[in-house]
Amino acid sequence: MTLDDLEALCETPPPALEALPRTKLVLYGAGNKGREILRILRASGHTVAAFIDRTPREAVEGIPVFQPADPRAAALARDGCTAIVGVFNFAVDPLAIHDLLASLGFSRVVGIAELRQHYPLGETYWLGESERMTPTAAGARAMWLKLTDAESRATLTHTVALRRTLDPRYLRQLSALDQYAPAGVPTPRRHLRFVDGGAYDGDTLLALSKTGCTFEAVTAYEPDPENYARLSANVAAGEFGAELTLFPCGLGAHTDQVRFRSQGLSSSSISPDGDTVIQIVSLDECAPRFRPNYVKLDIEGAEAAALRGMAKTIRAARPALAVCVYHKPADLWEIPQLVEDLLPDSHFYLRAHAWNGFDLVFYAVPREMTRA
Repeated sequence: MTLDDLEALCETPPPALEALPRTKLVLYGAGNKGREILRILRASGHTVAAFIDRTPREAVEGIPVFQPADPRAAALARDGCTAIVGVFNFAVDPLAIHDLLASLGFSRVVGIAELRQHYPLGETYWLGESERMTPTAAGARAMWLKLTDAESRATLTHTVALRRTLDPRYLRQLSALDQYAPAGVPTPRRHLRFVDGGAYDGDTLLALSKTGCTFEAVTAYEPDPENYARLSANVAAGEFGAELTLFPCGLGAHTDQVRFRSQGLSSSSISPDGDTVIQIVSLDECAPRFRPNYVKLDIEGAEAAALRGMAKTIRAARPALAVCVYHKPADLWEIPQLVEDLLPDSHFYLRAHAWNGFDLVFYAVPREMTRA
């Protein structure tokens, strides 16, 4: 797609959507998201006839579950049922689900992005009302022109196309196995002075080590107590050859305490109805003398606040940045604007590392690093 295509996408009205029928609904996926959607549909007066799920089970919340090969699944399609995709995570290709349901005979398949236009859903990350998921044509053009390579521009265009059209055939070029050290993006690989924002259980440190990256010093932040315990254990067991400092805190714009939904998962996040209270710190205040050459932020929607809380450090040290831009719809264009102000004269890249628009990462590499 060209720049003209991108601008046209942003100016195209969202698709007109047919209302969901009250009956004859089938949900694909009987996991957590599918059960959440079932409860939302029931509360809105809909009746779900069955789940379709690859995992053998008899029923979920009183609804029968059929495997795709079960003749009863195809019978539901012949009966005119509408199929709703109830799966939304980084590991599952949505187009494969749509194709499977079409092969069973369902003439209407409603994806999770389309369903979000009918009903609010919990934990939908970049999903929102269609017109709010994409930048203006002028904003998209400005971002497109600042991106350094063709893959980044294609990733931006296909991201906007997915969000605007709700069509799972878009955003299919993944850089799946090299997150935070992607091919074609000259992030530092040696002697890293690394800030790991959203360290989870140490998965990023371990993954970078396996790609051949070496560390000089690491400061890592993980507020979820269960995750932090695993992080500490994994770091103690690893051989990073670096000075490591671990903080059981989150990163933000300033020092504060906030409510937090603690799950022991990578998706644990700040929430006003969270079950615990965590400490938030700014990097500028917590580690004022640390001079990183690489900063990673995957902190469930708090990335922009964390960047503001390390503005002095970024301007002084000019590290490369890898910032997730899929947790909130506007992160896609607002975070690059913020980064451009904090780290001018840099090369900008965009990579998709997972399905469903997950693990969309904006990379900024100062020009002096690319000349080294």
